[in-house]
Amino acid sequence: MIEFKDVTKQYEDGFEALKGINFHVKEGELFSLIGPSGCGKTTSMKMINRLIDPTSGQILVEGEDIKKKDPVKLRRNIGYVIQQIGLMPHMTIGENIALIPQLKKWPKEKYLGRVDELLDLVGMDPSVYKDRYPSELSGGQQQRIGVIRALAGDPPIILMDEPFSALDPISREQLQDELLKLQEEIRKTVVFVTHDMDEALKLSTRIAIMREGEMVQIDTPDKILRRPKDKFVREFIGEKRLNAQMSDPIAVDLMQERIVTIGPKRGLAEALQVIRKEKVDKLFVINKERELLGVVTLEDLTNHYQDEEKIIADIMEPEVLKVYTDQTIGEIADLFSNKEVNAIPVIGEGKVRGLITKASIIQGIAEWRHKKVVNGDE
Repeated sequence: MIEFKDVTKQYEDGFEALKGINFHVKEGELFSLIGPSGCGKTTSMKMINRLIDPTSGQILVEGEDIKKKDPVKLRRNIGYVIQQIGLMPHMTIGENIALIPQLKKWPKEKYLGRVDELLDLVGMDPSVYKDRYPSELSGGQQQRIGVIRALAGDPPIILMDEPFSALDPISREQLQDELLKLQEEIRKTVVFVTHDMDEALKLSTRIAIMREGEMVQIDTPDKILRRPKDKFVREFIGEKRLNAQMSDPIAVDLMQERIVTIGPKRGLAEALQVIRKEKVDKLFVINKERELLGVVTLEDLTNHYQDEEKIIADIMEPEVLKVYTDQTIGEIADLFSNKEVNAIPVIGEGKVRGLITKASIIQGIAEWRHKKVVNGDE
C-alpha cells in the first residue's frame, strides 16, 4: 500500500532528518511510527501526503510514485488527523465532516448520509450534534469529529499525527478503544505517529521504532516486547514492560494474528468475498459492540450460497470455542490438543480481542520454555 525506498531528507542547514529509510505499510494495517523527539517520525508521515518532499528516494502509494501525482488530489484521498484537530470554528459539525466529500463533488444526498453514518459510528447522535459548532463540544468530542472527518471522503489511507496526546487520560483511552473498534469495521491503512509506547503497543499491527532519522526496528508489538533489537529499543520500551513478558504467558500474550470478523446482517456473497480475500476458512460473527455471536465456515457459506434471502445470522453456529484474556498457556494448550481445533478467539470484558492459532500457541510455548531456561528456572 505505502512503500518508502531509500528516502532521505536534508535541510538547507545540513540537518539530516531522514537517512535513507526503507519500510512498507501493508493494506489495512495500523502502522505506528515512534521514537524520541526529532527522530523523523512526523517528517516521514508528512511525506506520504506531500506536506514535505524528500531530498532523495522514492515513495509509492498503491504502486505509484507520489511525485507524479497532483498534491491536492493526493491529499483529498488521504485522511489526516492532527493533535490540534483543526475543525473550522465557523462551520457546524455536519459541515466540517462534509467538507472533503463536497470538494470531491459528491451528491448532496450522499454526503449528508455519510455525515449521519459517521456520527452514529462514534456514538454521537446526528440529530443532537451535526448542527452544533466545535466550541460547543468537549475536547474528546472534538477529536472524535476530527477522526471521522478524516474518514468522510472514504480515503484508503489515514494519517494520524499524535491525535490523542492533548487529551486527559480517560478521554485518551476511550478514543483509543474507539479507534480499535473503528479499524476493525472499516479496515483502513493507518499511519499513526505517537510518542507513547503504551499507545503504540495497544493500537498497532506493527511498530517502527526510529532514532536520529533511521529505522531501528520494525515489528509486531508482541515481537518488539519479546525480542527488542538492541539496548536503545530496550531502554525506549522500558524494563517494566519487558519484565511483564517474563511471567508465564496468558491468552492476551499469545494473540499474534488479526481475527477476521463479519457482522450478522451481512450477505453470504459478501462473506465469501471476505474469506477469499483474507484466505481463511471461517469468519467470527460479532455485533457493533464486538461481542462474539457465532462462527460461519466456508462450508456453511457454500452449502447455503444459492439462497439469496439468507444472511449470516441465519446460518452461523452460535456455539463457539473461546478463551479469555487471563487464561494460562497450559489451559489454552489443552484446548488445541483436539486435532480439529486450529484457531480460538480471545474474549476480554465481554468483547472479542484477538485470535490464537495453533501456530501461535506452539510459538508461545517454545518462547516461554526458552525464557525459563535462560533464567535458570529449568
